Amino acid sequence: MFTLNRRTGAAAFAASVLAATALTVTTTPATAIQGGQNTTVVAHPYSMLLLTPSGEQLCGGTLVAPTKVLTAAHCIDPAAPLDLVVVGGRTELKSAKGTVRSVKSVKIHPKYDATWLGFDAAVLSLSAPMPYAPLPIASSKDSALYAAGRTAKTMGWGKTATNTPGTRLKSAVLTQAPLKSCGPYIAPGDTSATRVCAVPGVGTKDGICQGDSGGPLVAGGRLIGIVSTGNKFCDDFLPVSVYTRASTVAAGLGLPTA
Repeated sequence: MFTLNRRTGAAAFAASVLAATALTVTTTPATAIQGGQNTTVVAHPYSMLLLTPSGEQLCGGTLVAPTKVLTAAHCIDPAAPLDLVVVGGRTELKSAKGTVRSVKSVKIHPKYDATWLGFDAAVLSLSAPMPYAPLPIASSKDSALYAAGRTAKTMGWGKTATNTPGTRLKSAVLTQAPLKSCGPYIAPGDTSATRVCAVPGVGTKDGICQGDSGGPLVAGGRLIGIVSTGNKFCDDFLPVSVYTRASTVAAGLGLPTA
């Protein structure tokens, strides 16, 4: 099991997700909510904000237990895994509201593939509990929540267009689709057992963008996906969103399901 529970480097974690995973990654990490609508942490108390030590927005995450935040593995800097700061209860990025926690330990899914972003999931153990309601993780019995054509809601603080940084939490309602619908962002070996493809709703071009990585995909009151990859340009050309299937990776991270 790949567990990081002490500092392995002293460098400040100030790079963006794309920079941190820009090696020769064929599948590019996800980019923030483009389109969609404004929302709040009151409506989504489990939405967690991941910041660098310098206070820059990096990724999102989901509170799945009082001291556990589920996020994308590619959000974790291998050189300084514990340098992330987790904030709950903050709708506006520049606000000082909310609860701030440091990260005590990090566990990356043992099957994570940094090249193709397979099993792109990690769990952060916090220094103290968050005072917000966690979101249950979908279980293997919740297969109906993953049906093609079913809608699900995603959220994040990322960019809202190609060169437009996000300023607040946004959400979008997407429609789940067969993996082939996310073709350019699906890696060899990906199946519906490990990945979820979501496309804009009818008449919209909503989707994820840079900075949304690690955030939730929610259906039926359950966490069904973790933002992993998709249209990194935040434009109107093929605005598809790809998620790690939460019900599949929970066991490998030692997390209970609903």
